[in-house]
Amino acid sequence: MKNLKLLKEIFLFALPIITGQIGQMLFGVGDIIVAGHYSAIAVSAIGVAAAIFAPFLMVGIGILLCTGPIAAEKKGRGETDSSFLFNSFIIATISSLIIIIAIFILAYNIQWLGLNPQIAPTVALYLKWTAFSIWPALIFQATKEFLQAESKTFISNGLILFFNLVNVAFCVVFMFGWGPVPELGVLGAAIVTSMCRILMAICLYFYMKKVCAFETKRNKKTLKKILKLGLPISFTILCEVLVFSTVTVLVGKMSLVASASQSLVINLTSLTFMVPLAIGSAVAVLVGEQMGKKSIDGILRYSLGSLFLALMIQILFATLYLTIPGKLLGVASSDPAIIAYASALLFWVGLFQIPDGLQVVLSGVMRGLHETKIPMVLGFISYWMIGLPIGCYFTYRKGLEARGLWMGLAFGLLCMCILLFILYKNKIKRLRLEFLSA
Repeated sequence: MKNLKLLKEIFLFALPIITGQIGQMLFGVGDIIVAGHYSAIAVSAIGVAAAIFAPFLMVGIGILLCTGPIAAEKKGRGETDSSFLFNSFIIATISSLIIIIAIFILAYNIQWLGLNPQIAPTVALYLKWTAFSIWPALIFQATKEFLQAESKTFISNGLILFFNLVNVAFCVVFMFGWGPVPELGVLGAAIVTSMCRILMAICLYFYMKKVCAFETKRNKKTLKKILKLGLPISFTILCEVLVFSTVTVLVGKMSLVASASQSLVINLTSLTFMVPLAIGSAVAVLVGEQMGKKSIDGILRYSLGSLFLALMIQILFATLYLTIPGKLLGVASSDPAIIAYASALLFWVGLFQIPDGLQVVLSGVMRGLHETKIPMVLGFISYWMIGLPIGCYFTYRKGLEARGLWMGLAFGLLCMCILLFILYKNKIKRLRLEFLSA
């Protein structure tokens, strides 16, 4: 009974975050679904562009993911800092400027990636128009993280869902054309997605101003702490996101069917990945608060409860991917060749659901415990030294095409899960001794 109450508490705290994280991904999925009914070139181009855009966005978001646990730890110690969010905004703004410049450099030199000539110009166009949405996206994320630490999760995540509906509706209008609006194709999708991110940031900022104390005061100590904990998190996430994006780019050099299938699979799997990612985000805050209270029992209670909850959910996702892949893919495409090719990829996606879900929740626990450097190293080893080389072997030596790359991803995620679990056990042992001696 006590365990069920704990799972309910974690789930109810995580539910708005889960909803919001799914909503974040639905921006890309919405574009893909609309594009899937527009043309094969459009769905392929937006899928590849989104995969290229994702690592840039996640670099910025990764730096800010530590702000929630830091604020929660302050709350656990009974401290308040009205300038904390402003300093998060400073980090978000500087990060955005660097990322936007990097995206434009890549967009104007898209030939570096060697993409299919049919989609390369359209990919570059999408990147140029969505680049400026990085800044409002990071401002939104910083505000959302801060509000999570204050247990205010509904408005930020509700805004994401609302603007998803707006995004899909206006994507249809701007892509296909309607009334006075001309048919803009992929350009229309890029414009609408960027405008939605801008409006989301504006709305959440004004809500935050009403419910939280906000002081525009620069604090070097706070800036240093965010960067110290946030940069390793950013690199860890980058390692995982970039390896998936690299796989998408490699598949983009294959046939149009392979590229379109990859776009559908990566967006579908990214959508379900948002659930354990949200649980990881929630447990980072919950564990961070217990860290501030120096409660080892609280840390164990929330971390193990979150892992069990993620396990149950990932078993469900794995079952769906392994048993009804065609029906899942049929929502976004009616092309039999694409559905058949993508279904073979979803088999491997189903196999790595459990280790993937557990590793992302463990990463959240580590953020809450302020342990970020070692997971960064483990991520690089797992994804780039193990997963991708194995995938390339099966793809290019065994001739398995995109399926081989996904096999490699499965091995990499399993490795990351095992290594993080070992790190978690060692960290708990050290904290137990530290709290007892304090």
